[in-house]
Amino acid sequence: MVEDLYRLLRPKLELPSIKYPGRISIMRLGATSKEGGTRKRSIEIGGDIDFPFFTLEGPAAQRPAVAIEVFDKPVGVPKSIRESLGSATEDPIEWARKCARECPIDAVALRLISSDPQLDDTSSEECAHLVRLLLEEIDLPLIVFGSGNDQKDPVVLERVAKAAENERVLLSAATLKNDYKRIAHAALRYNHLVLSRTECDAPSQRILNNHLLELGLSSNQIVMDPTTAALGYGIEYSISMMEQLRLDALKGDKSVQMPIAAITSYTWNAREAWSDDEKLGPIEVRGPLWETHTAISLFLAGAGLFIMLHPVSVKQFRKILSEIFSKGAQSRQDG
Repeated sequence: MVEDLYRLLRPKLELPSIKYPGRISIMRLGATSKEGGTRKRSIEIGGDIDFPFFTLEGPAAQRPAVAIEVFDKPVGVPKSIRESLGSATEDPIEWARKCARECPIDAVALRLISSDPQLDDTSSEECAHLVRLLLEEIDLPLIVFGSGNDQKDPVVLERVAKAAENERVLLSAATLKNDYKRIAHAALRYNHLVLSRTECDAPSQRILNNHLLELGLSSNQIVMDPTTAALGYGIEYSISMMEQLRLDALKGDKSVQMPIAAITSYTWNAREAWSDDEKLGPIEVRGPLWETHTAISLFLAGAGLFIMLHPVSVKQFRKILSEIFSKGAQSRQDG
């Protein structure tokens, strides 16, 4: 009876025809020799005019960019990743080199964790030197994170910005708690980009973005990080926040018309990603899947830049994206 009713009604899915007045700014990460830098290639992030796969006009979605994260000191690196990369995790340059050689990545994200005053308190000069070495050894675009210390990060990022002048590095991160003005001025002076990070709060994201715009940065020099929560650990909040920011941007809110970053390396804080508990399944499979699932969910919510930690996660994410885009293109042709 139900099947007969279904045939009678012949339901058909039709996407709503909505043309938004706004669009996401296009940010270019990295600079080639023609652009004043030394990268082999630069990458574009943004340019979206709708939510992913929610339109029949134009591209179904912009392909996201993927970066692999490396630490300058292997503190807190999950066992699964240490086993996957071996001794490479002891040397950030070798770590980056190995991943660039074996993974389909667009950029490298260096986390200067040792600069934390509570750890090694590595000087800004030493951090800048490491960045210069990494730029010489790896020809991919670069993202640089501080340690997360509100007092130290602006000092470190300012020095890094000078050492990497004109390479269009993404400096991470400006927050409402640190000296974001110092980071923004360094980005302007030395031709870089800024990651604008808030704690899952749209009003705070607008406030910080507006501060950065008022300081002289353009919307295509800013990437938003509204906080990445892991699968099972508040991911629904990240999804909701990213969707809200994307929708407001498409409706014309210029304060949030910037690409969104998802730092899925944070998912390894979830116990299920690193626990040796055999009841949860083999860790070598479970950990990367935990990060990959988080990445796919946030891509559909609007994120365009992914900073990942496990090489297997990167490969899985890229494979799923290839299948999604190829099937989506075929469906649109058939339609």
